[in-house]
Parts: sequence; structure tokens; C-alpha cells
Amino acid sequence: MTIMSKIKKNKDIHAVLDIGNSKVSCLIGTIDKKNQQKAKVLGFGQHVSLGMMGGKITNMKEIANSIARAVEGAETMYGFSINKVTCNISGGRPITKIFRNEMKIENEQISKNDLVKLQKGNLPKKIDNYKLLSSSVIKYYVDDYTPVDNPIGLYAQKLILDMSYTYAKDSVLKNIFNAIDLCHLKVDKVIITPEASGIASALQDEKNNGVIVIDLGGHLTSIGIFKNNNLIFSDTIPIGGLHITSDIVRGLGCKAEDAEKLKILHGSAISNEIDEYHNIDAPIISDDGKIRSQIIPKAMLTAMIKPRIEEIFELIQNRVSVLSITNDIDTIILCGGGANLNNIKELTNKYFKRNVRIGYPANITNLPEIIENPTFSCLAGLLIKSIQGGNSTINFNENSNLFNKFGRLGQWFDQNL
Repeated sequence: MTIMSKIKKNKDIHAVLDIGNSKVSCLIGTIDKKNQQKAKVLGFGQHVSLGMMGGKITNMKEIANSIARAVEGAETMYGFSINKVTCNISGGRPITKIFRNEMKIENEQISKNDLVKLQKGNLPKKIDNYKLLSSSVIKYYVDDYTPVDNPIGLYAQKLILDMSYTYAKDSVLKNIFNAIDLCHLKVDKVIITPEASGIASALQDEKNNGVIVIDLGGHLTSIGIFKNNNLIFSDTIPIGGLHITSDIVRGLGCKAEDAEKLKILHGSAISNEIDEYHNIDAPIISDDGKIRSQIIPKAMLTAMIKPRIEEIFELIQNRVSVLSITNDIDTIILCGGGANLNNIKELTNKYFKRNVRIGYPANITNLPEIIENPTFSCLAGLLIKSIQGGNSTINFNENSNLFNKFGRLGQWFDQNL
């Protein structure tokens, strides 16, 4: 990492890391003074990700070097060094669960103290080998489960609260923290990939009314469901774009790098009649070990790609079907590198029978052209979330425990209710 002049600590400067299986990306940004609702990019860096597999670290030295190189690029563009970052996590199957708690109202009129007591009583359930990352209020209900936006001042006999808690595997977190620490950086916050992708690509109305965000990564596919402007469900499937590339390698007998090029240039999720007559050159490894060009119909390539995507969609359907709320959600947003595949939107619409769109990074200015791509939705969302802050996300840089966090509820209610 480059050695730069020390500058005064600026709380308005935020640095984020998207640590993926194929690349590590870093953004440095701040609030856009012309539009307080947007983030402004000050620096960007990227490096190939080495030492990662399926969202887990397999070589500490290599991934630390990848992180350092990505940060170095962003620092060079920004002109100054950074000392802490907000990062994502995908490995170890991070999860989001909803827990419900209720209480009787003694004086029949709901007060702020009632909300504090109810939320304190709704402490997160412990999950073995998992660590709590964040919590947020989903919805309040009164009496016969009538939903209310702000219960303070209402007369009722019973108050019900739904809260969501997001967890990540402890060992995966520790390894990522250690890799970042080797780069002389500290972890400020950790946000799971589908939440970050949804923050960057979903509109406010979509997050309020309900939307399913699917981040199609290299080794992993992440799922996030938003409702009432909160992440209410998340899960991860250990299959991604690189598995499609492997299918092409096996199907054609070519090198992985050539299979990746074929997927990007000619790959499609849906075939049509013309594809049977549309021929493409495929570099095949012949019997003598030499690379020879072979003409194949484009439809043959699609036939290798489509089954793997349908497998991913089937697993997604199985994971989200346990939630009855998904029946009322009619919008899906596709993010990640897999969202760039030709006709992926059309296949998704046909499979899930929902409205589908590609999710691009939004609410960010001064964005380098390379980032204006669904591949970088997670990175953009990390920056937006880091700037927005909020007490619901645990700060790993603070020497505070969970009860101290809940002890600040009074301040939270003053700001949000």
C-alpha cells in the first residue's frame, strides 16, 4: 500500500471493499454536497481476487495482497490514505431471520418507553458459530395484528414487534478481518452482499412494497428480500457464473479462459430458431493437445448455459418458497456479473413469472464508467450504506457490546419516530 501524507481524520470520507471470488474492488467516497441523498466517488481501485473460493479465504497471504492492491488503486485516485473500511460478506451462508415479540400495554396508550421495553425484550436469538451483524425494525402491530407505522400515542391493549437480525459465520468473519488487518486497515462495518446490492439498485418504493434481489456472482448467488424498506430474508446458493464457465469447458473441451470469452461474447440464457444457423468459432483442445478452431452453432452454447441457470433458479425458488410473503412480491432485480448474460432477464421472467429488471448502481455521482454495470451493484451499495450509517448496523470498530447498542434506543426513537 502506498505511503501518503497523513491528513486529519474526516468522518465524511468512507471507504468500502467488495471482496469477491473473482475480484476485489474498493471505493472511496463522501456525501455529494449538491445532492445530500447521493454519494460521490473520490477513488476507485480493483484487483483480481486470489486466495478466495466460495466466499471463504483459502490463502490469507494472497487475498491480503489482492485487498492491498485494490485499496492502493483507490488511494492513488483519491490522493490520500484510508485507515478503515466497510466490507461485504458472502461466504459461510450469511442469513437473515425475523423474530416476533409482543407485550401488553398497561396504560392502554403506547409510549416511547413501551417501544424501548419491547425491543429490549426482543433480543436476538443466538445461533451457534454465527455472529450478529445487524438488526432492524420491520413492522409494529397493535391488538389483532393491525399494522401501524408509528405506534406512539395510539390506544391499544397489545403491541407486537417484528425485527430482523442478520448473522454471518464467525470463522468467515474472523478470516476476513484478519486479511484486512494484514493491510493495516480496520473493519468498520460488515454488510451482506444481497443487502448492499439491493440498497444500490432497488428504488425506495420497491423496497417498501417488496422486491427480491438476486446477485449472480462468480462462485455464489446471493438472495435478498426487501419489505417495508428493510431486508427481511437473505440466503446464499453455492453456484454462480464460474460454474457455467466450467460447464462450457466440459461440454466443448476448451480452456477455462476461452470458455469465459465464449460465454461473455456469445452466451445466452435463451435460444431462438436463428441460433441453430448462427455459427461461432470455438477454440477446442484437440487430441494432439493443440488448440484448434471448431465451428459450432450458437444454440449448442446456449444448451450448456441454460440448464445451470435453471438449476440456480430452482434452488432460489425452494429457498424463498418458505416465506408466504413472497407470493405478494412481483418484482425481481438481477445484479452481479451474471446479470450481464444475454437474455437472462427474459429467462428469469419466464421462470418466476414476475416483473424482472437488471439492477444498476444508482444514487452515486462521479462514478467511473467501468462501475456503471450490475457487476458493481454490491460495491456501490456498500458505499451508500456506509454513508447513510444508522444504529442498526453493528460497528466493529467500537468497544461496545450488544446491550450498549440497545441502550441507545432512546436516541434512535428520537431520530426515527
